[in-house]
Amino acid sequence: MLARVEKLRERLSALELDGFLVGHGANRRYLSGFTGSEGWLLVTREKSFLCTDFRYLEQAGQEAVGWEIVRSRRPFTATLAPLLAEYGLRRVGFEEDYLSYRDYRNLVEKTREVQWVPCAGHVEALRRQKDDAELAAIKRAAQLDDRAFAHILSFLKPGLPEREIALELELFARRHGGTGASFAFIVASGPRAALPHGVASNKLLQEGEFVIMDYGTVVDGYHSDFTRTVVLGKPTPEQVKVYRIVQEAQAAAIAAVAPGRTAGEVDAAARKIIVDHGYGDYFGHGTGHGVGLCIHEEPHLTPGADTVLLPGMVLTIEPGIYLPGWGGVRIEDLVVVTERGCEVLNQSHRELVQAG
Repeated sequence: MLARVEKLRERLSALELDGFLVGHGANRRYLSGFTGSEGWLLVTREKSFLCTDFRYLEQAGQEAVGWEIVRSRRPFTATLAPLLAEYGLRRVGFEEDYLSYRDYRNLVEKTREVQWVPCAGHVEALRRQKDDAELAAIKRAAQLDDRAFAHILSFLKPGLPEREIALELELFARRHGGTGASFAFIVASGPRAALPHGVASNKLLQEGEFVIMDYGTVVDGYHSDFTRTVVLGKPTPEQVKVYRIVQEAQAAAIAAVAPGRTAGEVDAAARKIIVDHGYGDYFGHGTGHGVGLCIHEEPHLTPGADTVLLPGMVLTIEPGIYLPGWGGVRIEDLVVVTERGCEVLNQSHRELVQAG
């Protein structure tokens, strides 16, 4: 953790900042190891403060090794202002994407001698490349997703509500080591499979329908993200056709992942396949995104994105086709960028499964 703080300090020096205020939960955890839900960090050129309320003081002391723990009072400027004054901090950065306007006004009013510098993406940039411990947690989460998929195939049958499928997936993951769900699980069947984010509903599964299942597991604070589309019973020729196009697009995107390539190039590899088959208008989202302490992180694999891929980045590869009134297909796996290409973290096969 302390090495991460030193990397942030290098950025402070480059920006000529005396300190940096961190309030976003994922960034706070990444830098300090503190898993509580309340608190903020103040990182200076020489010191690291974790400020939290009475409920978390003991926990913070156990988790945030090397940090000075400060009991906070409300409003948080009552704790922050004396620290700024004591250490002579005059130019301090803050996370402009996460500090509310009300809190910003309070900061300015209570610390008039401080120049507050809006900053974006500095901790997030550090989080893009995962270390070995982070990768181990994400790999365990991906393995749970694979196991949940194998389990759910024997559970699927016509007449079950989508919400029952989502519940069974989450219960399986939690029983086998997951600490939470990455997001509200998507289970979308029949025409609802045309909804890219069709959160599970009371709709009953029916014979002959596609069923998209998009879910993820949290392990040690790190998220996974996984999607498979299955058909209940025997697929139609059109279902087989659309599925194979998405399968081909995903394979092309995975093959394009390598250090030095851009996020946009990976998206283009998948998108070209879908466009060439005439379904470009029905693939309206990016090919993937980064995953870590948050379910959606940089880089985003979207058209024209110029972020250069680096070893240790964890990405989803999830092209899809969505046809209103008919249904849709999405196939998603996690990959980690390696020195020579990428490693696919999910081991579930990608052939069209006939379930039920």
